[in-house]
Amino acid sequence: MQRILKILGTCCIITSVSSSFPATASATSSQNTSVDKTVPAPATNTPVATRQPISVIGHKHTNPDVDFLAAPNNISPKILPSVPVSVVDYKPRKGFFYNVLKPLKDYGITFHALLIDNFVSNVAGGVKPGARLQNALGVIETNIDLEKLLGWKGAQVHFGEDIFFLRDNDKHWSQQVGDNIVGYQPPHLFRGNYLSELTLDQKLFKNKLEVEFGRANISRYFLVPNCNQILTCFKDIWSQDAGISTFVYATWSGHAIYHITPEWYVQAAAAEVNKTVFYTNGWQWDTDGASGAAGVGEIAYKRGFDKSAYPSMFEFLGYYNSSTVTDPIRTTNGTSQLYDKHSAPLRHTGMSGIFLSGQQYVWRKDHGTTRDPHGMALAVYGGAGTDFETYAPIQAEAYLGAFVQAPFAGHPLDSYGIQFHWSKLGPREEQFLGEANKLSGGDGKPPGADHLVADMHAHVFLMPNVAFEPSLQYVINPNTYYAPMTAKHPHDVVEVGATLFVYLDKMAGFP
Repeated sequence: MQRILKILGTCCIITSVSSSFPATASATSSQNTSVDKTVPAPATNTPVATRQPISVIGHKHTNPDVDFLAAPNNISPKILPSVPVSVVDYKPRKGFFYNVLKPLKDYGITFHALLIDNFVSNVAGGVKPGARLQNALGVIETNIDLEKLLGWKGAQVHFGEDIFFLRDNDKHWSQQVGDNIVGYQPPHLFRGNYLSELTLDQKLFKNKLEVEFGRANISRYFLVPNCNQILTCFKDIWSQDAGISTFVYATWSGHAIYHITPEWYVQAAAAEVNKTVFYTNGWQWDTDGASGAAGVGEIAYKRGFDKSAYPSMFEFLGYYNSSTVTDPIRTTNGTSQLYDKHSAPLRHTGMSGIFLSGQQYVWRKDHGTTRDPHGMALAVYGGAGTDFETYAPIQAEAYLGAFVQAPFAGHPLDSYGIQFHWSKLGPREEQFLGEANKLSGGDGKPPGADHLVADMHAHVFLMPNVAFEPSLQYVINPNTYYAPMTAKHPHDVVEVGATLFVYLDKMAGFP
């Protein structure tokens, strides 16, 4: 009882101090705390006859009079584990926050806080050249070690709440740029805050088996980001076909991982697929809006700097999404949904596919004589996947990249890289875009199924605990995936991006 009272007293102090933190977010985004799904968007050559939504796998094709962005993207799923360390050797300075939080850490309660600000603009090309998006995301996470707190061996509680603010053009960016790759990349934050994680985690059999259940997103566990930046580090098939949104949007899920050896492991998960959660604050836990469930199984290998001078990680997974989805173009009579308004859209149950990703360090300036994780080195990474159904919006994709870390003396945490990302639309999705173009007054030519995005990027520290990620992307043969009802065939896209990281917990001296 004495222990619990002491913890509660410390939490009261934290609450009173931190109550001012979200004030900025709420003041900035209070007008957007409840977002209507049908917020008007700029009309673009849209005939009156087409002003009705046509549901298509993973997103909703409509005319620009309504918001048809259905699967908003966000930052890389493993945000806290995946972003690089902010300082080479972190030793928290003893100050106010250290003194307040240290007693809680002694009882197994730790906190993390990270601020991310995003900016993107298609300076050339796309459906509407010159469009831009800007927003900020505050990530607050708490881990409670129940073994230290209550004597419950191997158990932890994970909690995460994300705060969104400084938002500009969140709802219309995707249809303004159009393309399925660059239109998905930046975060789309529809509310002021969201419960991103609340789970119970239990380790068993000498930590070889770990089981977790609760409100979470299984993107936290699979396809760990293998790039050196976050804007372009994502998998389109994973989000559009498998139905797995990014880590902010939590649903009911269960996950289990078993370590066969220190390097090899297998894992599996099941999660509710529910796109209505995008417009809630994460605290509505009913499953009324669920369309199905997603199941994922994976075998993976990971060897870090603690065991090798040339670390590597590889993942191979298969997924199945049980949701019943609408065909991109066909009706039950085999006609086009765009022209045959009397026949019911063709429906399908289930989508399945596979994905492989990996990363390998291939060169070190010290030729491997040390395992210094911050020495100059070169790594290559990539991934590829396919969906087995012809009605899937994305048929296949692959990406390949490389980055050099610590190329300049005195900057051990900086890295610079290049990447090529190829994707191919499904045949029925391609047909839909061609017919939508013709119905909107265009020539009816479908976009090329294949297109490529080349980008250059960097991750540099401006000062301790403040990092900056600039990027420049060039899209060859972009499509109108997010803006189908347009007569335009967009020109190649030039997109600039910038992401700012502020490691608030390190700045404040969290223990």
